Amino acid sequence: MNQKEALQISREVGEEVRRAVAKIAGTKESKETIGIGKDGTPTKKIDKVAEDVAISILKNYDVRIVSEEAGVLGESDIYVALDPIDGTFNATRGIPIYSVSLCFSKGDLGSAFFGYVMNLATGDEYYTINGNAFKNGEKIEVTKTEDISECDAIFYYPFRNYGFKRLRIYGSAALELCFVAEGAMDCFIDIRKGAGKGFLRIYDVAAGLLIAQNAGAKATDVEGNDLSGKRFTMDERMTLVVANPNLHQKLLELIK
Repeated sequence: MNQKEALQISREVGEEVRRAVAKIAGTKESKETIGIGKDGTPTKKIDKVAEDVAISILKNYDVRIVSEEAGVLGESDIYVALDPIDGTFNATRGIPIYSVSLCFSKGDLGSAFFGYVMNLATGDEYYTINGNAFKNGEKIEVTKTEDISECDAIFYYPFRNYGFKRLRIYGSAALELCFVAEGAMDCFIDIRKGAGKGFLRIYDVAAGLLIAQNAGAKATDVEGNDLSGKRFTMDERMTLVVANPNLHQKLLELIK
């Protein structure tokens, strides 16, 4: 499978998921808890609607799906980290920041070759092609901000004043990484620890990370460690610091 084929598949998934969730987003029905996903968290109805549509499409292709609710499906050498709804809280309340996210890989972040994120509320799409990152077909790049005091940061969760110009949390990691990729925000930081090894899951961030890196960002964990070995499995977890290369090192030193 090549990048062009992955883009076509991702667009099909994005368009069909968007059509399906538009019918219930922001409604009482969308908030109903209908079970527990393979990740151990409650599954809302809107999550299940989105995942069912996405999987029904992806099953037509030779891929191994790693998804929040359904777990691992298929036996292919091509992995797809799928988050059918990243930003479920926003989606159930009609806040227009929630997305579908797909990342294609040979099994880890280091071998990821295509990432795609669609804002399901607006239809804006972000993706990677030939080492570049795009939003709605236009090439995007990270900011060149170097001064912490001029930095607009997305941060989960600060425990003191770090001196940033602005702090924001939007509730969809996939889209927030794309905001960094397009230069709308300067950095994304997540220092949360889950089971001692980070809170973020591979399907939350794989696509957004690849898009941000192709837009010029540097990405590591909070200790400055490379992320390429992070596996496309249900139990993978991570912390994140993502920003342009000049700002990145300053952020690592700042949050120690």
